[in-house]
Parts: sequence; structure tokens; C-alpha cells
Amino acid sequence: MITVWRVIRILAFMAYCLRDYAWAALKGPAQSRETIDRLFVEWGFYLLKVFKVDLRVSGRGHLSAERDAPRVYLCNHNSWLDIPVMTAGTAEGVGFVAKKELGRIPLLAFWMRAVGCVFIDRSNSSSARRTLEQAARTVGDRPLVVFPEGTRSKTGKRLPLKMGGMRMALLAGARIIPAHIHNSRAAYEAFDPKGPQPLPVDLRFFPPMETKGMPDEKASWNAIKDYVEKCWDEAEADLNKK
Repeated sequence: MITVWRVIRILAFMAYCLRDYAWAALKGPAQSRETIDRLFVEWGFYLLKVFKVDLRVSGRGHLSAERDAPRVYLCNHNSWLDIPVMTAGTAEGVGFVAKKELGRIPLLAFWMRAVGCVFIDRSNSSSARRTLEQAARTVGDRPLVVFPEGTRSKTGKRLPLKMGGMRMALLAGARIIPAHIHNSRAAYEAFDPKGPQPLPVDLRFFPPMETKGMPDEKASWNAIKDYVEKCWDEAEADLNKK
């Protein structure tokens, strides 16, 4: 019942946002874009409030330089809440690389397309590769968040990283910003009603890695992979010290 009530509140908020978006759309593309970015960030904060998450962000200074440059965030993925965590944590309009099934949910799909999400068919590797190659040509228009593990970890343990999102960033010549989320799973999938509320969730950003000029070859993909894993290892080691 609690989960159903949360879903109703979230859908009601999304429907309410349509009013602002429809009004802004009448004023032209620039106003429409500015409004959708603002509403998406507000949506992220609202979801975290509904799920009683206390978001703690570190490394935000790594986001300040040249926000108009192509950027791809590479983040670990343990929970459905990672999307609002990244939306609220970056505090800007970001698109996501998402599974195509989410594009079939009417209201959600509308907002995801509006903010520049890319839908891929995970069951068809050739189709997914072509979609990511096409996405690489539009990264400069809006930053993208990629979960390079390919799917949520059902146990909280890290999954092997897939190269598709890394190659997309490389083809775009994008600046890669590793991000690490801790404890989001405990706020939803592994929620304990007897646990602390609000529940602390940590989001940490790391220094960016430039890919412009790097050749599209396996050595470059592995260099990106190694850097992201190094950042995630550092985040996990620091959390274990607390």
C-alpha cells in the first residue's frame, strides 16, 4: 500500500508538471527546453523526498567546468532511484540511456523523450550499438548518464562493465565524469521500515577524463573502463573506512 501511494504521488506530480511544460511550449523551443530541464530536476528532488532519501553529494566541483562541452556521466547502478539521484545530484537537465521497455510507459516515456533519453534494445546487441552510435552525435546538445553495467545489480555487487556506453562517449569526444552512488538500494529495493529515516544516500563525482582525440579502438575503451573502475574502487574504499 505504501508503494502504491508513492507511485500515485509521483504520477500526480508528473501530470501536474505537464501544465507548466505545455505553457512553456507555447513560448517557443528555448523556453520549452529551459522548463523541461527545470521540471526534471524538480522531479528528481521530489522522488527523493517521497522515498525519504537524504542525498549527500561530494565532488560537485568537478561539474563546474565548461558545462556546454559534451559530457557523459558513467555511474554504477543498484536501484531504480539512481535516476532521480543523478538528476538531483547534477542539478541539470540530463538524459539517460535506458532500456526500450521504459519507452512504452505513456507518461514516463513522454518525459524521458523530452529530456533526451536514449532507448536501447538490450536483447539485440547490433541494434543497441547502432542506437548508441547515433546518440554519440547528439551528446553535445545534452549531457547523458550511462550505467555501464548495463542493468541494475540485484545484489548490490558490481557487475562487469560493458563497452557500449564508453565507446559512445569516445565517438562523441565527450568529457567523461565518473560517478558513484552508495546506499540507494536500501531506500527502495532493500528498504527496511525499521531503518533510519531519512536514509542517507551518497553520490560522489570524480575528476573528468577527456576523450577528444582518443582513437576508436579497444585500448581506448579499456583506458576509460580502467579509470571508471579505479574511481569506483576509491569511493568504495573510502566508504568502508567510515
